[in-house]
Amino acid sequence: MPFMECRVSIEDANKRTVRYIVLPVLLLAAAVFILNFSRWDFSFWTQSSSIGFWRWMLSYVMWMLIFIATLLAGVFVHEGIHGVLIALFAKGGFRSLSFGFDRKTMSPFAHSRVPLRAWQMSTVCLGPLVLQGIVPMALAVWWGSVFVFVLSVIFVIAAGGDIIYAGLLRKVPSGAFVEDLPDAVGYRTVQ
Repeated sequence: MPFMECRVSIEDANKRTVRYIVLPVLLLAAAVFILNFSRWDFSFWTQSSSIGFWRWMLSYVMWMLIFIATLLAGVFVHEGIHGVLIALFAKGGFRSLSFGFDRKTMSPFAHSRVPLRAWQMSTVCLGPLVLQGIVPMALAVWWGSVFVFVLSVIFVIAAGGDIIYAGLLRKVPSGAFVEDLPDAVGYRTVQ
């Protein structure tokens, strides 16, 4: 296979996520929400009058704090999923990965220091999408949990750069080795 490099800047990946992923995900989530959670009562007056305003306000603040804490923890879990998958596939295990943070775009990242096969890199890319987004979304619909549903929608959108990366990997045969680029969303093939 001839040498190939495919890269998208982190800024461009974020723009593509907004353009191609956010709107379709939100529209699909809205449809699923309307079909499955339309019976949910979001009325402030009904809820606050039934349990009392201050008790309702305390409950609301607690749920918001839990929501924010879960989102922050989700960032670390997202990169941790990438890291664990890299360690599983790479010959050097955990020594084969590094974590970083792009200050310009406020984006954390996990980076494989060693080449992986294209199918392995695709798995690394899509792991958080599946484990933090799709599976929890299906469970949220099954359980009727609006809290988990909203979190899963956010985590699907947060996997936008990973979806773009996996899309770039479609150009490479699954058995070919690719090297992760440390400064962009993308790869270069390895002979």
